[in-house]
Amino acid sequence: MTANRMLIGIDVGGTFTDAVALDAESGDVLMAFKLPSTPSDPGTAVITALQRIAQQADVAGALVCHGTTVGTNTLIERKGATVGLLATAGFTDVIELRRQNRPTLYDLSVKVSEPLVARALRFGVSERMGADGQVVSALDGAQEAIGRLRSAGVESVAVAFLHSYANPAHEQEVRRLLQAALPGVFVTISSDVCPEFREFERTSTTVVNAYIGPAVEHYIRRIAHEAEAMGVQDLMIVKSNGGLTSPENAARYPVHLIESGPAAGMIATAAYARATGRKNVIAFDMGGTTAKAGVVQNFKPKVTDEFHADQLVNGRDVGGYPIRSAVLDIIEIGSGGGSIAWIDAGGVPKVGPESAGANPGPACYSRGGQHPTVTDAHAVIGTLSQETFEGSGVAFSRELAVKAIETHIARPMGWSVARAAHSIIEIAVASMTEMVRLATVRRGLDPRDFSILASGGAGPLHAASVGIESGAKEVVVPPLPGMFSALGAILGEIRHDLSQTLLRPVRELDPAALAAAFGRLHDKAGALMAKEPKGVGQPIFTRFADLRFAGQLFELRVPLGLLDEPIPSPTEIEQRFRAIYTGEFGFDLAESTVQLVNLHLVAVLPMGGSTARLFSNDAGSGKGAAPYRIQPYLRADGAEQPLPVYRTAECIGAELVGPLLIEHAGSTVWVRDGQRARIGTDGGVAFQIRGDR
Repeated sequence: MTANRMLIGIDVGGTFTDAVALDAESGDVLMAFKLPSTPSDPGTAVITALQRIAQQADVAGALVCHGTTVGTNTLIERKGATVGLLATAGFTDVIELRRQNRPTLYDLSVKVSEPLVARALRFGVSERMGADGQVVSALDGAQEAIGRLRSAGVESVAVAFLHSYANPAHEQEVRRLLQAALPGVFVTISSDVCPEFREFERTSTTVVNAYIGPAVEHYIRRIAHEAEAMGVQDLMIVKSNGGLTSPENAARYPVHLIESGPAAGMIATAAYARATGRKNVIAFDMGGTTAKAGVVQNFKPKVTDEFHADQLVNGRDVGGYPIRSAVLDIIEIGSGGGSIAWIDAGGVPKVGPESAGANPGPACYSRGGQHPTVTDAHAVIGTLSQETFEGSGVAFSRELAVKAIETHIARPMGWSVARAAHSIIEIAVASMTEMVRLATVRRGLDPRDFSILASGGAGPLHAASVGIESGAKEVVVPPLPGMFSALGAILGEIRHDLSQTLLRPVRELDPAALAAAFGRLHDKAGALMAKEPKGVGQPIFTRFADLRFAGQLFELRVPLGLLDEPIPSPTEIEQRFRAIYTGEFGFDLAESTVQLVNLHLVAVLPMGGSTARLFSNDAGSGKGAAPYRIQPYLRADGAEQPLPVYRTAECIGAELVGPLLIEHAGSTVWVRDGQRARIGTDGGVAFQIRGDR
């Protein structure tokens, strides 16, 4: 295998699809651009981006890294496969009974996410495994259930048997029977996708994998086919854990791609944090449809093992679909540049979660959009203008934005258009500030210890306001902020997180049994790595264990070293857990038994993506610079004031005092009154916001 000549990152958003191409040897940016997404067929925009790059550069031998939302969209839009569920007899309703808790305790009109498998397509199979892995009841009646699935015409099947994590034999046999009887049907077994205890979460993860599987598989195969036809050497898909994986592995485990796009942005944020020496960073990504926030602490993004997909519907918590899978900890809300402003039944103006998306888009895009959006509000006040959209294919019209806001907000509220536009922005900022607080304050973190790194097409435009309101110490806008997730895809590494439940008291652990369990995880990791392209060096395997005090419901993760190192003794494992527990909660339960719950093995293989030529901590000389134009800015009181507009490339190393705008590689940075922004030698923008209230 020859070395990749070009690194290409492509990220599909709700409004725009972003692409970045780097020279693999020098790290120089060859191309970086946006083009409109194609929501009805997301793959079209990806292929168009590749074709555009191929027109100007030789993509033969290139590595393409792609962050995709196709799995998420398939789930949210309920366009997944017709799924049948095979479960242990008596347990077919686990996905509907859930945990029997309510998303909002005192909500009398509570709504809960509907099961993805209709009750008529859930079939019980006579079998039973014990929690110790011993067969309680032999497998019987599977052929009859499979026949009923065939008659129902299912497109995908999920198999989730009781305690299959302890012994997968029955599930594996049913998978063999299904593949023989229903060729072409997507089959998922829980012991493969989520070999952990907790029946509801394991079944939910398996069902989601089956529901989105056919659509994701079709999408990935199409992209891979088109890329191969252009001469692309390797296609990699971004996973929810921020790692990369091959099309074959991605198609097998589509549930691992649910947070693919947002994860890429977090990887880029962590890379920028390391390159610039910023230990604690809040990633703030605002695109056309949503805003996202995550935390990088001690240069590392936080990884969690469970999240709820499609949890918020029209701003309400409906429970969503629990997924047990390694995922970067990201909070997402429906507040993007395309979020629609509206007035509720009580006469209160709101913004989002409904979005104008890519089609028709904001009113100012001149594509037929009639409803006012956050982007339209900026068009009205002058922080976005025709020059902002040069080369994007957008026919910008401030007049259409004024008309939309006047019709739907200003006139009904009895406000001026200027006041209405500023109110829309303020409401959006309030929502995003709360999102940042959820990611920090609600988790015991002080925003004053963090810098906010703003990315996405709309993130830099709102970062100063969100930073002021949340109390962060600094706003940082990196190079290529509008294509930051696409850049993050390139910077990822092949990563697989494997787990296995092993419930027993730590003091009763048999070291040989523990080593054998990790050995089985290593075998599975090796099989996955065999389907990946060659990276840089050899894979690194790291062991972890989830432990708790007996009787508790939640665990803490304890590192157990590299796979080629000796496994710590049971006594040492318990000591490590107690130290971590005391550090987390401030006390130890000296008389309580420590219990092992899950084993984890993380396999990582670097792909060679580097930020050496992209990110720098050099702030420059602090020289002055001249704006290239003056933009009229409409204040909330209706008065106008001149707003200088700069281009990043023309003021490298400069220090600028707001208010001003900086047109910055696919986005606009809004520096508020009195804030001092410095443009680093890498083109990044940074300004202190502490005390700017």
